[in-house]
Amino acid sequence: MLSGGTDKPGLSVLSRNTALCFSCTMASEAIMTSAEQPVQAVRSPFGRRLTWIILLAAALRAVVLVCAEHRPDRFDFPDSDRYIAVARNIAAGDGPIESSSVRAGTDPLYPYVLALGVKLGLQDDAALMRFGRIVNALAGLVSVLLLAQLARRLTGDEPALIAAAILAVDPILLFFNALVLTEAPYTALLLAGICCLIRVAEERAGVFWAAAAGGLLGLATVTRSTSLFMPVVLLPFVWHFADRRLSRRIGASAAFLVVTAAMLIPTTTRNQRLFGHCVPIRTSGGAGLMEALGPWADGGPGMDRIRYPEFPAGAGEYEKDQICRKAALTWAREHPARVLSLAWAKLRRTWSITINAADYSSRVYTAIAWMTVAPEFALTLGGLWLLRKRRAIVALLLVPAIYFTLVHIVFVGSVRYRLPAMPFLFVAAGLALHRILHGFRRHGTA
Repeated sequence: MLSGGTDKPGLSVLSRNTALCFSCTMASEAIMTSAEQPVQAVRSPFGRRLTWIILLAAALRAVVLVCAEHRPDRFDFPDSDRYIAVARNIAAGDGPIESSSVRAGTDPLYPYVLALGVKLGLQDDAALMRFGRIVNALAGLVSVLLLAQLARRLTGDEPALIAAAILAVDPILLFFNALVLTEAPYTALLLAGICCLIRVAEERAGVFWAAAAGGLLGLATVTRSTSLFMPVVLLPFVWHFADRRLSRRIGASAAFLVVTAAMLIPTTTRNQRLFGHCVPIRTSGGAGLMEALGPWADGGPGMDRIRYPEFPAGAGEYEKDQICRKAALTWAREHPARVLSLAWAKLRRTWSITINAADYSSRVYTAIAWMTVAPEFALTLGGLWLLRKRRAIVALLLVPAIYFTLVHIVFVGSVRYRLPAMPFLFVAAGLALHRILHGFRRHGTA
């Protein structure tokens, strides 16, 4: 561990509270959305079928976790090791730092959750990885439950159950539930936030739901900083779904923005103290741009290929980040045709049917992807067509996909970066598959 703490006690407490809030919000939102009428919900046909889907999702995630225990090398990503290192420093009281020279280079909330594992007495890396996988699997189950509730409000019971079932069995999302990465918890928080957002229409509790949506989306941003502007993009939907009275719309929008901003205060305050500049979540965006924009770039991850510029003697973390950012943007201005070519490559990588990584490009993985991802995409298009007259709903379901596509045609592209958008597309896919199955049933009884 690094000696010499980098965080003041007050900020450390705030950050720990944020971590605890992360755990509590996922659980409370799941209970809140699924158990408004506990007995009736469980005994209803929808409740019984959803229970079976959750059990299936749990069983499949348990199988993947067992696979990860037996073949940990297949589930080990460089980012995972970084999260573990940051978590250890948090547990040691040094704050969310990677090293003495990289003090704000990692989105902090997920490492704080992993640090709870250290506090529980898990010392070796294998045990912490196991803890992280279990957390992610639980987040995956919460996501299935939340998606069922979201889709139920938007499309009805049977399409919602189909959408939840697709999420429960999707092989790529299952795989990422076993990786110590931010995708699973971020997706759960994003789903929870949008579940709250669509309840802003409730007359008596609209402002409460707007505040809850803002809090959850703020926590999501501290989990994955590329979503920094997602709350701003979703603000028009708060206004749209709110009670038609102007005062209610203004109140809901203000509550949404204020609580979202409040979730960013601990990290922003800490970074202001460290660097003397406003850094809302983390540094390292400059290095990320260099990875994506430079003569070495091919559209995919490649930090090891970067040739960094000369840094002045005594340059700190913030200054180096700004120098990298400037170098990447200068190269982009000088090579516009190459930037467009890279943007197309990143788009293709992000929305590829098959996984781009060489270790997962065998015939077996390719066949699994074509049998699952391709039908999902086709069903999504069909469902969006069926929803075409409900423009606000179509827009809401597409916002995460569009947002992360725009982000990752600038930064590097990967199937990994589209995953938080997929559950929202499954809402449309569930509707389309329900319509197809309903047509078959009608034909069979005709």
